[in-house]
Amino acid sequence: MGRKAWSPAADLVIQNAKIYTVDLTVDDIKAGKNDFTVLENGCVAAKDGKTVFVGAEAPSALIGPGTRVIDAGGRALVPGLMDCHMHAMWAANGLMTVDLETCKTKEDFLSRLRERAEETPKGKWIKGSKWNELLWDVPEPPTAEDLDSVSTEHPIMCSRFCFHRYVANSKALEMAGVTRDTPDPPGGEIGRYPGGEPNGLMFENSAMGLIDEVIPLPTEEELVAAIEAWGRVMNSYGLTSCIDANMTFPQMRAYLQALKQGKLTYRENMMFYTDKAWGDVAYHLKRIEEMVCVTGFGSDMLKMNGVKVTYDGNNSAGTGLMRKPYEHMPETCGYSTITAEELKEICLLSTKYNWQVGIHTTGDLGADQAIDAIEAAYEAYPGREKELRHYIIHLCVYDEDQVPRLAKWDIPVASQPSIALLCGEQAICGEDIGNRYMVAGHLLRGGVLVGGSTDCPVVGPSPFDGFYGAVTRLSKVDGKVYNAEDRITAKDALIMWTKASAYFSHDEDVMGSIEVGNYADYVLLDRDVVECPAEDIPGTKVLATVLNGKVVYESKG
Repeated sequence: MGRKAWSPAADLVIQNAKIYTVDLTVDDIKAGKNDFTVLENGCVAAKDGKTVFVGAEAPSALIGPGTRVIDAGGRALVPGLMDCHMHAMWAANGLMTVDLETCKTKEDFLSRLRERAEETPKGKWIKGSKWNELLWDVPEPPTAEDLDSVSTEHPIMCSRFCFHRYVANSKALEMAGVTRDTPDPPGGEIGRYPGGEPNGLMFENSAMGLIDEVIPLPTEEELVAAIEAWGRVMNSYGLTSCIDANMTFPQMRAYLQALKQGKLTYRENMMFYTDKAWGDVAYHLKRIEEMVCVTGFGSDMLKMNGVKVTYDGNNSAGTGLMRKPYEHMPETCGYSTITAEELKEICLLSTKYNWQVGIHTTGDLGADQAIDAIEAAYEAYPGREKELRHYIIHLCVYDEDQVPRLAKWDIPVASQPSIALLCGEQAICGEDIGNRYMVAGHLLRGGVLVGGSTDCPVVGPSPFDGFYGAVTRLSKVDGKVYNAEDRITAKDALIMWTKASAYFSHDEDVMGSIEVGNYADYVLLDRDVVECPAEDIPGTKVLATVLNGKVVYESKG
């Protein structure tokens, strides 16, 4: 067969759209600029995966017999949306678990597990995800005794919404060899009843890993199927790219198979994990030193992004590392999973071998020590700031004195305003932490680049919940607005989920804006998310998602 004749006509033309181009540079954003080009009744054309025209009306030569033409009807067209910190593979696997996110009582939680137990052969695992006792009528966590009331013939494990805590039944604990004599693993904790027996709660990855070790791993075929299913979810929210943290090597291989099989419909940027559940710091340093596939290795659809370090825990559980004791748990300031010196070792070696590092920290002292580690790495290897872009993940509780340090060392922050909106940690942790919780405005005004993300499946993948959370500073759990001065505009929120997030994956020159030469990734919305009333933002529907100039999602409504 001969080659298909080349034609100058575009593959896709979207016309009569209100185009939010986000044609800013990263330096513009850090300087506080948000005034980008907006085209009323504009047109965009894509060919061979790239944007070839942006303007008022497409030249007639761009529209041929094979061109798909979409009339936007004056609706908003924005760049493909990017989530700079999520767990896409976890979320994909979560599609196969019992969804506990919307439970309002412990009985509802247990009832859903009972339904799954009734249809699951005895001895097979039952896995649940995203329970959040803060949303229950009585906010107390479940225990092994509760899960045993569901079944003692099935091993049961449920992960909390934050993914820093599991609850397991006695069967699962028995299979994992967890008894009253099992010591707390380094960087983690085994919950116990007053007499010392394990109560089923497992805190942080090193403890949760004891359960993970006895859960059968999914096959590569199952992982590929999950990736394909999750792509449909991502695209339905306008997401065309993400940074996927906490990846295992089998999961990375599954992504490669999904790409080869044409089943990957979002740009996947993978971060491998330095978790103590998988080995000590010396083991992970050896991995960093020996791996040849460093940050940037791969293609526009699938590449290595960096090294993920979980440095501390979760604020409502009292495991985020704080400068002073928690108001709701005055007996603790939290703790780190590794020492500050070990964190510096990881940052130094990663910088030496050109690995980007993303550091999870939720407490203010944890953030201090993360900044210290990045600072030490950049001082040892001058000029690597813009090349490597080490960053902070979450920065749930910040302090004002950290802002100039973040700006000085060009350390961006991957923030999750939808967690502040939906999860209720502020109400548990108190007013002081609530007002410093998951800020964006203070960072932006201090010259710090802030990327938009969700930490999904901690919360759902909707960028529009994130927009709304950042614009309002509302906590839906208690109905309070925390630190209204930190509010940002919807225009700033759009920048967070486009050009700013592209910086984290080193893609700001080809993604995050609708400009000629960039990847042809667009999202057509049912409303003007920048100009509509704030209360209308969460209800935003995606009408079409375009990846590489091809429609990968189209609303049927």
